[in-house]
Amino acid sequence: MKKFRQLLVLMMAVLLLCGNTVTVFADEDDDSDNTTYSESYASNDEKNHVRSLLNRYYTDLKIRYELSEDQIKRMDKIYNSAMSYMHSAELTRSELQQYESSVEGYLNKIAEEEKENFGETQKFLMLSNEVPITSAQYGEQAFVVLSLINLGKTDVTDVIVTPAVSNDRTKWPFDITQAYDAQHVQIVQAATDTVDAYNKRMDIGWFFTVRSDVLTGCYPLEFNVQYYQDGAVCDTKLTTYINIKGADPDKKLIKDEEEEEEEENFNPRIIVTGYRTEPEVVYAGSVFKLTVSVKNTSKETAVENVLFNMEATVEGKDADATYAAFLPTSGSSSVYTERIGAGQTYEMSIEMEAKSDLSQKPYVLTVNMKYDVGDKKDAGDTAKVSIPIKQEAKLDTGNAEIMPESIAVGDQSNVMFSIFNTGKTTLYNVKVTYEGDSVDGGITYLGNLAPGITGNVDSMVTGIAPDTGEGIVKAVITYEDEAGNETRFEKDINLYVYEMTFEEEMPGDISMEEIPMEPEKKGLPLWGVIGIVAAVIVVVAIVVSVIIKKKKAKKHKEDMDLLDKDDEA
Repeated sequence: MKKFRQLLVLMMAVLLLCGNTVTVFADEDDDSDNTTYSESYASNDEKNHVRSLLNRYYTDLKIRYELSEDQIKRMDKIYNSAMSYMHSAELTRSELQQYESSVEGYLNKIAEEEKENFGETQKFLMLSNEVPITSAQYGEQAFVVLSLINLGKTDVTDVIVTPAVSNDRTKWPFDITQAYDAQHVQIVQAATDTVDAYNKRMDIGWFFTVRSDVLTGCYPLEFNVQYYQDGAVCDTKLTTYINIKGADPDKKLIKDEEEEEEEENFNPRIIVTGYRTEPEVVYAGSVFKLTVSVKNTSKETAVENVLFNMEATVEGKDADATYAAFLPTSGSSSVYTERIGAGQTYEMSIEMEAKSDLSQKPYVLTVNMKYDVGDKKDAGDTAKVSIPIKQEAKLDTGNAEIMPESIAVGDQSNVMFSIFNTGKTTLYNVKVTYEGDSVDGGITYLGNLAPGITGNVDSMVTGIAPDTGEGIVKAVITYEDEAGNETRFEKDINLYVYEMTFEEEMPGDISMEEIPMEPEKKGLPLWGVIGIVAAVIVVVAIVVSVIIKKKKAKKHKEDMDLLDKDDEA
């Protein structure tokens, strides 16, 4: 709504100024007629002067405030419309002045929106655009000047400016022979516009010696600034520029596309185009042959004295040392070749051994390359290849318990045993089935077994046919790796399956001759058996007779003792 009101007011002002005649309306109490009068129109020079003043005013606003893209677009629209309108419209001098004031007001309102919504966002300390860019050449001294201006509404004090020195010649083109002193400015006064700010500017400068190996080009020079404003410490950065001519005009700071393409063709680069291993799948603890293909990307220049060095990722740690994931079997991880021609491909091979305790994952092998190109020695490139390492899956089983170990057809037996994951990789989708013509069922699913984990099998199998006499049933253990490839493991268990039989009644028409005779039983003859029985009877009779006699003698003694007692009485 606020923007709409601003636009409406601006349109009314434009409509009011579009006429060539100024109409003055009398007060309602005045009975006189409305009166019109004309005044002289503004000349083109006068309009150009106002356009120049608006341009400077608009530039000051963009420098003074941190404006958003939306603010700049809206201000540009008003500014461009005003420039176009003043160029074509016929305005009197008073209309021109009034129009200038109206446009400045709308531009200022848009610029102030950011301040109202987000607090103070004015820029204070900056460099004047009036100072030309310094020029210098290699080996000479250059005097770099900073013209500090303050476009804020308050003064800034105790300004300290320090060069942001760097060892990179593309960022700091001067020799570093000393620790450059910071420059101190006591005060930079506030200004109403850029003209006033330039008149109140404070100039500081340094003498720098241009490097002898400097590249030709325009360098941005950065300075760190600290100052006080309204009692608060503020930090900012100021950037100026310097044009420098190097000793070799062909060595430029920034090259165009054609120069970069030519330099790419001249300065070779070696890149890795591929690799392969033999065997294709590398297991931890195994020896494999690594072949790496590299290419000289230059179309015109060959490289010489090429040295390749393989550097494997450091993996694992013992008590006192760390070891690379891959170690060369020959003791050297370097490969040398005399020359690789322009655009040519070279293959190098090295035999390596993967550590046995590596986890199942890809491992990075860095290929460091050094070579000579003409007079340039020890140019270098680096590439990386990733080698997947597999851990061989291992399992073992415990003794099987079968209860019962022998069953009839139709009966069931309980099979129990343990599965141990003795490897260093997870066994996925572990399943147990039973194969044999004599049994059926017993499928057991154990899921995933992590390294060191034990799975327990408890199956019920059913006898479906008698076995051939061997009594062997295969317990088949299957599992998958991370890629879904299935592996089979077999275990033999002893389980007998037999057919239950029953005796049949003898048919009536079968002759006695067809009935198998009961085999003659061997033993004592009949007379021997009779003699033994008679002897046993005699022994029993004697024992009975002795017992009867003893009882009679005892009875007699008891009677005699009784008679003696009666006589005494």
